[in-house]
Amino acid sequence: MTDLAERDLTETKGERTRRRILEVAVARFGERGFRATSVSEIARAVGLTQAACYAYFDGKDAMFREAVDHDASALIEEVNAQVADVPVNELIPSVIILAVMGLSEHPLARRVLAGLEPDEIPRLVELPALRRFGELVAERLATAQIRGEVRADLDATVIGAGIESLIMGLLFTTVQTGGAAAPRHQMGVVEAFDLMIRPPA
Repeated sequence: MTDLAERDLTETKGERTRRRILEVAVARFGERGFRATSVSEIARAVGLTQAACYAYFDGKDAMFREAVDHDASALIEEVNAQVADVPVNELIPSVIILAVMGLSEHPLARRVLAGLEPDEIPRLVELPALRRFGELVAERLATAQIRGEVRADLDATVIGAGIESLIMGLLFTTVQTGGAAAPRHQMGVVEAFDLMIRPPA
């Protein structure tokens, strides 16, 4: 059974409606932004009244914040799933490539990274999904340390948190420059990561 089919069986009607509102909100806010998008147009697209939407969200601000979280978290979770079996020394280049490529499917996350919704940037860097990504990197590094593939003197937890910042910084740079500076920066991060984790010869 697919994840989608399993979710359909376990979700309540209210959870399905809320998820559908968020999906439409991501698309509309991603395309036109917070100010140019109304709750009523999102409600109409879902087949609800505006009042019914407010049963799920405490206003437009709350809906927008949750839509940003939903879209950015989905991108991070997709990347996490795709790098599950990638060797640790290839982890960071793989994450960079997959995250940059995946942004085209996440319009609201891309809009925030482009600086078009500046109030949301501080929240984006504190997303629980981003923290989980840092923890995943830390776990992968710790396992590789046990196998002797990574320097034993590294603090995997600290490195994992630092990688969160590097990835977010690269995404900002890629979006803000239209990709112009990305290859040089990506290669710099890849090389720095490799030198940082490589066991002594």
